[in-house]
Amino acid sequence: MRHTESKELKLELYKIAIETRNFEIKLFWQRSNYFLVLNTSIAVGAFTKVAEKSQIYFLLLGIVVSFLWFLVNIGSKYWQVRWEYEVAKLEKEINQEIYLFSANKKATDNAVKEFLSGYRQQDSFPSLCDSFILVKPSVSKIMICLSVIFVIFWSVSFFVMIIDIFA
Repeated sequence: MRHTESKELKLELYKIAIETRNFEIKLFWQRSNYFLVLNTSIAVGAFTKVAEKSQIYFLLLGIVVSFLWFLVNIGSKYWQVRWEYEVAKLEKEINQEIYLFSANKKATDNAVKEFLSGYRQQDSFPSLCDSFILVKPSVSKIMICLSVIFVIFWSVSFFVMIIDIFA
């Protein structure tokens, strides 16, 4: 295979990897939205005035659904990271001057700081916001934590109900 064919193939693979990564992110959020709505529906069923027996079933369902949500989230995050790795690897092979996915944290932080400084106001609030932005919380990891919080919430609610029944 000639060098130009190899580079064209890698460029095509790069495009596919980016599209697949974006698709995985889209699926992550679609699935999370589905589970949020499902958990909300279960909460409505569990905390309306219904018989205790029915509430127990709703609480158990909440535990199972939120645990499944957690598993779906970490599975989705796995594939997202896998494709980001492939994109970064291909990016280095295609062009040593492009650092969209292969940049290190320091370079990324400097780019964000530079961009934010161009829009900074003179008051302190934007600077405070900039500080929070530079922490770079992972929105997908926050959603994974939320699914764990739901598992804990449903579990505690279930055990509180059991204690109330047998007390």
